[in-house]
Amino acid sequence: MSTTGIRMTSHHLRRKRLKLISISMVILLLILYYLSKSYRQGIHVRSVHGNETIEKDIHQNDIPFIRTNGERLSDLGLSPSHKLVEIYDPKTGKKRLIHGRFLHITDMHPDSLYEAGTSMDQVCHYGKPKGKGDTALKFGTAMGGCDSSMDLIEHTLRWIGENLRDEIDFVVWTGDNIRHDNDRKNPRTEFEIFDMNELIAGRMETLFGSQESDDPREFDVNVIPSLGNNDVFPHNMFSLGPTLQTREVYNIWNNFIPQEQRRFFGIGASFLTEVIPGKLAVLSINTLYLFKANPLVDNCNSRKEPGYTLLVWLGNTLQEFRKRGMKVWLTGHVPPLEKNFESSCYNKFTLWTHEYRDIIIGGLYGHMNVDHFIPVDGKKARRNINIPKNVFNNKDTAENEDDADEIFLQHADPGREVRLMGAKPVNKETYMKGVRDKIYKKVHDKLASVKAENAARRNGPRTVDDIYERYSIVNIAGSIIPTFNPSFRVWEYNITDLDINKEQQQFVPWDEFFSTLEKEIQDSDDMQDIDNSMLVAKKKKRVDKTIPKKIAKECIPLAQHIPLSCLLQQNLFNITQI
Repeated sequence: MSTTGIRMTSHHLRRKRLKLISISMVILLLILYYLSKSYRQGIHVRSVHGNETIEKDIHQNDIPFIRTNGERLSDLGLSPSHKLVEIYDPKTGKKRLIHGRFLHITDMHPDSLYEAGTSMDQVCHYGKPKGKGDTALKFGTAMGGCDSSMDLIEHTLRWIGENLRDEIDFVVWTGDNIRHDNDRKNPRTEFEIFDMNELIAGRMETLFGSQESDDPREFDVNVIPSLGNNDVFPHNMFSLGPTLQTREVYNIWNNFIPQEQRRFFGIGASFLTEVIPGKLAVLSINTLYLFKANPLVDNCNSRKEPGYTLLVWLGNTLQEFRKRGMKVWLTGHVPPLEKNFESSCYNKFTLWTHEYRDIIIGGLYGHMNVDHFIPVDGKKARRNINIPKNVFNNKDTAENEDDADEIFLQHADPGREVRLMGAKPVNKETYMKGVRDKIYKKVHDKLASVKAENAARRNGPRTVDDIYERYSIVNIAGSIIPTFNPSFRVWEYNITDLDINKEQQQFVPWDEFFSTLEKEIQDSDDMQDIDNSMLVAKKKKRVDKTIPKKIAKECIPLAQHIPLSCLLQQNLFNITQI
């Protein structure tokens, strides 16, 4: 080969290498651009500060690629200047920082059968789309009626990991971690339900677990799950344990549940977590034992009923929190509304939240797939419990103000066919109109009438605090499933006056407390058997332990001011811009 030929070949090879390098650089830049774009686009932030609501969309150009931590939190609608507080966790024997924030995420409804490009009319599982508006998109379509694609679930959890994980103290995760049973060609199986729950639980463990410990029970961010009505088989049906299902749920959530509570969890599928030891706890309540659509729930009056056992656990736990001077969040899947809960279960549960309003900050629930809140009336609940059964339906026994018994809530009725609707926002507009017209307006009118009533009252003036005192707030979060735009909530709470260094009073250890409680529950079951076998004509009237005593007067000022106050910030994924 000539020298000229060698030079030409060498020059040609260099040109090819440069061309390949250029192509590689272009591809790399495109990947980086896509990642940064997907990381930063498509978030709608709604912040609620007292009576002020601030809404904004965060687009790609709004956020610099490199920004300080304070700027990033501010962009997300969070307070960038929160002072961190160091606490000691006796369970791990380690100190950690708390930020004064937590995440509430609910109703993921991941669907492993979801296929982008299929027909939404065929629940995004198969079929040729009838047009562009019927095409299943990668991240789903708001109001389209399909469950969540696995891409949407993965994107959501990755975003939380990149933006929120290191800025929150704990996660409230209120269930429904499986697709709806709305595909007759592919009915759900028990194995599929538990397999998907195990998959999502594993993802949460990986996301929030300790990065410095190999112990799977140690978390950087505590996770408190609760059971959804779609997380069991058959749909809605869940009996008092121990059963194969309660054991399976425990096996899936084993790392989330404190060891000293594993025995009661096997019975009631409920537990508590001290998220700030000695100061703040979160109760995970199995609302299926109170749920009207559960065929195994008849009432909460009989000792053999699952709801009765649950309320005994709830009452004893709240009493213990009051002794310890702790605050508590109530959490669960199904919101405690009149048309969701069996009537005696609703009245008793509402009464517990009312009489322990000095320690209960609020309730966090899911299930409805629409962001809103409902005030529930503790005074009315007490009156309903005291009405004899044979006159319960007599309208003359009720105050005029309560004659209209929230009829609008029929649209929240958990009928057994609701699963066939999937993510479709069926009757949501009618339901929310009823909430405004029948609930919010009623409370507003009561407050507005205080001055007028005071002029005619002989027993002293009534204040707005008298109205506030009778209501507890049920907070119902938006869902990840795109009934509307996928969303979750970030709550910020006040930790500035949290006195962690104050010497803590010694109380009975939790393992002893739950051992005593389990014995009390067992004794109640034994007493039920005795009651059923007794043939004497007259029996001593037994105390109903599922009805709380009235709040002591000295506790009421505490109920009017809870130091761990909160503000709400809602994140919505605009799935058309991801």
